[in-house]
Amino acid sequence: MVYNKQNLRKTGIVLILIILLTVPTASADWSSIAVMTSITGKVVLPGDTVEFPITIEKGHNNSDEAWCSLSIKDKNDGWSAGFYDDGDQITCLTFPEDKNSPEEVILRVKPPIDTPNGAYTIWADFKPNDGDTISHEFVVNVDNEAVLDLDIYSDMPGLETRPNDPVEFYVTLENDYDHRVTADINVVEKPDNWDVEFLEEGNGKYRITKTSIAANDKQNFIVKVRPSTNSSDGTYPVIVDVALENSQMGVSQQLDLTINRGIEEEKMLTIFPESKSINLNPGSSREIVVNLRNSGDRTLNNVELKIQGVSGITTFVRSFGAIDELEPGESREIPVEIKVRADTSSDTKEILMRAVSDEAESEDERVEVSVVKSSSGGFIGIGMIIGALLLLVFIVSKFGRR
Repeated sequence: MVYNKQNLRKTGIVLILIILLTVPTASADWSSIAVMTSITGKVVLPGDTVEFPITIEKGHNNSDEAWCSLSIKDKNDGWSAGFYDDGDQITCLTFPEDKNSPEEVILRVKPPIDTPNGAYTIWADFKPNDGDTISHEFVVNVDNEAVLDLDIYSDMPGLETRPNDPVEFYVTLENDYDHRVTADINVVEKPDNWDVEFLEEGNGKYRITKTSIAANDKQNFIVKVRPSTNSSDGTYPVIVDVALENSQMGVSQQLDLTINRGIEEEKMLTIFPESKSINLNPGSSREIVVNLRNSGDRTLNNVELKIQGVSGITTFVRSFGAIDELEPGESREIPVEIKVRADTSSDTKEILMRAVSDEAESEDERVEVSVVKSSSGGFIGIGMIIGALLLLVFIVSKFGRR
């Protein structure tokens, strides 16, 4: 009797082992694709966007073509959620027969701006062409005290200038998200009649209205401010706002510009006469060259050379009117003829020159003209007088009274 019970026990154990080996477990279910996620929970501000990286690849030992559809199984009302690959929204992923490398996709989730604090669940389904549907749960913890992963700052947020003289603030935008963000750039506060524009840092010419920054990266741009001509002395705020695209979330930076009419104005337009001192005889002339240069950082329009008149001296500018445009760093040579009238007495005179344009004018430059009568000319004159007297004596002596 004991022997029979022992045999029955052994037989039962063998049957149980056979059943366990023949019935597959849930983890051993076969599928043509595999889905892996390393992060399934994140904290986000209401109205901000959060992204979950997902890796999808062919199932183990699967060399055939495979594909799967991607869908959101369950989410809260008013929430937006979708799958993205290289910025494009996708609903299906295909693996060719000869491709075994994994694909990286992003689940992008955005709660409404009025979402209360709390933990919310998103369910995503991945349905393969062969095998059971794979479901994954993602948890979004909404917290209105969370920190926005976008920062803006300027190393020099305060500058000083004169009215109508533009200045450039360099501003840095830093993306601390683990995904790329696109943001709109606007000015939300500035004084009336002031001009504010945003420029690309690379060349300072192209205007920008929005920017795109890679994950954990930063980008610089220029805020160019031109105050109005009639601005009074004082400090004025200019507030720049950077808002995430399709969102009310953003950051701002205040830039302070101080207007001071008393600071020395840097001369954008300068002139250099080739000679600052010349000697001329009455009735003679000489041509000199005057160099006009744009020493500023912006184009000057309608540039011309002005010369103040001096008694006994005439000047002629040998050019064809004003220079239409003078680019930054560009210079032009203007020939000027200086002529002394024949009746001018010996003296030293100064000719004042100034370059003017629509935007700026140069400081005055002086050319000293020394009028010197030639000594040889005096001897010739005396000789002519003596010769005339001798001729008169000869005529009188020869043709006088007989």
